[in-house]
Order: sequence, then structure tokens, then C-alpha cells
Amino acid sequence: MNENGPNKTVGSPASGKGATRPTEAPKTLDEWTGWLREKEMPIFSHTAKRLSQAMEDQRSGITELSRIILEDPSLTTKLLKLSNSPYYNPSRQHLGTITRAIVLVGLEPIRELALACSFIEAILSQNNKQQVNREIARALHAAVQAKSFAVLASEPLPEEVFIAALLHNIGHIAFWCFEQELGDEITRLVRAEHLDPEQAERQVLGFKLGQLGAALSKTWRLGGLIEESFATAGSSRRKEIVRVGCEIARLCEDGWETAEIKRRLAKVAQLTGKTPQDIQAQVKANAENAVKLATHFGAREASTYIPTATEVLPPSDGCDSPAETGEKSETTLLQIMQDITNILNGEINLKLLFEIVIEGIYRGLAMDRVLFAILTPDRKMLREKFSLGWPAVETRGLAQIPIDGTPPNLFSFALDRNEHLWAKKDGGSPLGELFTPSIQARIGRHECCISPISLNKKTIGLFYADRAVSHKPMTQEVFDGFKQLTSQANIALKLSQRL
Repeated sequence: MNENGPNKTVGSPASGKGATRPTEAPKTLDEWTGWLREKEMPIFSHTAKRLSQAMEDQRSGITELSRIILEDPSLTTKLLKLSNSPYYNPSRQHLGTITRAIVLVGLEPIRELALACSFIEAILSQNNKQQVNREIARALHAAVQAKSFAVLASEPLPEEVFIAALLHNIGHIAFWCFEQELGDEITRLVRAEHLDPEQAERQVLGFKLGQLGAALSKTWRLGGLIEESFATAGSSRRKEIVRVGCEIARLCEDGWETAEIKRRLAKVAQLTGKTPQDIQAQVKANAENAVKLATHFGAREASTYIPTATEVLPPSDGCDSPAETGEKSETTLLQIMQDITNILNGEINLKLLFEIVIEGIYRGLAMDRVLFAILTPDRKMLREKFSLGWPAVETRGLAQIPIDGTPPNLFSFALDRNEHLWAKKDGGSPLGELFTPSIQARIGRHECCISPISLNKKTIGLFYADRAVSHKPMTQEVFDGFKQLTSQANIALKLSQRL
């Protein structure tokens, strides 16, 4: 095997105009893996690592996964679209919050969808768009086909099959994003010398792009069926379903009636126990579903490369509901309130409800920072329980705010009064003097809303929210929404005592 590729400059996405960087292209598989991880896709690498770490901590999995997703408004939007789409939510139970989506769709599926959305977003704006969009189209098409086959085969976790097929092409997609000249040479060998794509890849790069995908999968710790599907050794029905889904998505670009396609349909029939005729009808319907789903991943241009039996127009972004677009509006707040009501009307999970309240304040009211803190047993300190919008706990530690001593501070005053507070920015506000040096050292001095919560007429903690980053002024409507959301937490506490 030739491990060395030609010494050519590598296309840089920095300028978005096909500029080249005056450095040599990586030569080996290890060099390509490290280069993509550290130089070209560091943001995705960081996100993938954080998502994997969140899943490893079983105690705070939902909390940490929600935090990672909500820090990225674009990712939040895409995941809410997917969670509310018929494809992932056939019952059409509306999901207004990421927290609720994680509970109903599943922790692992949402984590994997977050990985997929982050990956696609990381490469959509890069160079060589035609080839990149073609590879993304194949990936999305393969995922829909594979999930459908998994359902027909009664596989217990079809969502894992979906993600494994979606990310099975990561080596191809990543390569075509960032390398123009070597990609052109591979294309020339395929077209002019009629080499198989894998032969051309080996000749130019010294390895197959499928091997690059396997290496990236390991370095990004994607795990599970994603990594298993790259392995050459061993076989399973799920692994076969992933591979045949990918093959159909690629081969159908030459037509739906070719001998190669018919052989793959026979393979699917064998895996699922269905007839080839039934499978043929299903795969064409799957292609149309893939076009529609592509828009939820933000890959509208890529959707045009998915071959369908009939012309399918992707749905217009303009028809998305406010909750699906992540728009911070009255409608979004009402839908988040509905998520809370659903919990209150069922078996109350206080941890889940408080996380949804925090997400509601953060997204529904467009707050920059939200904190829920509870009193320590000696009632001298508030200790952070949940938060959004603050630096990672690993870098700053849990917030601890003293509330004893004289004079009173903003938090001790709110707890003593046990009522909602709106500390305004104007200098004449009577609450201004409550921003003591100790408070300012911990949270700064910003217009904010505070709401204590109590149990058996005794305060046990509070919610705090501000716009310390955007510095947008608050309104009476925002304060009313804050009171409405935090009041639901108080109601839940009281109801939980009766159970």
C-alpha cells in the first residue's frame, strides 16, 4: 500500500473563497485524522468530546446534554425540528423544550442527533460545495433507508441504525470539505481511467476514505454501532442493514432499475423477511422522506441530490412553527408551559420539571444566564443546583452565594420577602444598594429577576435570571413570564408533598 500522497497544498475554508494554505497536505491516515481533528474541525471535535463525556456521567446525563445543546441556538433549533417532525415524533406530541425531547425521544438518540447536526453544520459552509452536498445527501438518504429496514426487521433500536448510517460517510464528507486538488485527482481517475472509487482513493491517498471515517469515529469517540459498522471483522444484522442502506443511497444515483439495485433489494428482503416487490416500493418512499428530513438538518441544498421516483419539494422554512425554529416568542413560552403542564398532570419528576423551567426562562424569555440555587442546611449559603448560560462548572466550580450577615444582599432580601423581584438598571431602584461587593464579585451588577421557591411556607431556594451578555432591557411582559414559569416550580413542590 502506498501511504504517501503527493505534496500539494490543502484547500483552506478560512476565507470561503477556495484559498489555499501554503502547507503540505497530510500524507498518512494518521496525519489526515489529526489534521481534520485539530486544524479543520476543532469545534466539532470539542462538541463530540463534550457529548461523549455527558453520556458517561449517568447521574447528570440529561442536565449536561441539555446544557451543551442549549448553548448553541442553531443546534437547539435543528433538534427541536427533528424532535417535532413526523419522522421522529409520529404521535405528533408537541415538544417545546430540549429537556422534554430528551425524555421522550431518548437520551442516546438525542445525543447522536446532536452529533450528526453538529457535524453537518461544521462542514456545510466549507469549500467544494457540490461534492460535499452530494456526500451529505448520500448520508441522509442512507440513514433513512437503513432505519426503515431496521423497523421492517423488528430491530429494537432503529434510531441507532439511522445515526450509524448517517455518519458512515464521515471520512468522505470531511475529506471533500477541505481538500480540492487531491479530490479532483480522485475524480479524474474514476472518470477517465474507470477506476473504482476505492481504488482511486488508495492510489491518490494511500488509504480508502472509509478508513478515514473509521479513524475519525474513534478519535471523536462516537462509539456503539457507528464504530462497529466500520469494522471489517465480524458481522451482525444491524451492521448489514447499515451497509446496505449506504449502498442503495449511492447506487440509486444511476437509476432505480439497475441490476446492482435489484441485488441490494434482494439482500434487504433477506434481512427483513419481506418480498423484493415490497422493498422496492419502500425504498422509493424512503427517498422522498429523506428529501423532507434533509431540511431539518439544515441541508436544503443537499436534498436536491437525493434521487426520487417523483419530484419532491422540500418544505419551506417559512412554515416552521415558532417552537421549531427556536424563536423566543409568546408562542414558544406557551408551548414550554405545556411541557410543564404535562409533567404536573402526570407523575411529577421534580428534577425534570426544574430543568424545563430553567430552559423555559433561558429560551422562552431570551435570558442570557439562569441559575437555580438551594439553601444549605444551615441557611447561610445558596448553592447552585442547575444553571444555563454560565461558564462550564469544570472551569469555575459550583456557585456558592453567602446570604447571612449585615447588610442584607439581593438574595437574602428576596428570600426574606419570599416574593418575585425585578431589579432594574436605573440608578433610582431601591434594590440597587443590595448589590453588595460580595454579590457583584460573584454575578456582577445586572438587571435581573429573582423568584424564591418555598415548601411549607419556608423558603428553600430561588431562581435568578439576567441578560448580562446581550444587555437587552427587560419588560413587564418578561417579568410576568418569569413569575409564571417559576410559580410552576412552586406548584410542583406542593403537589409532590401530597403524593
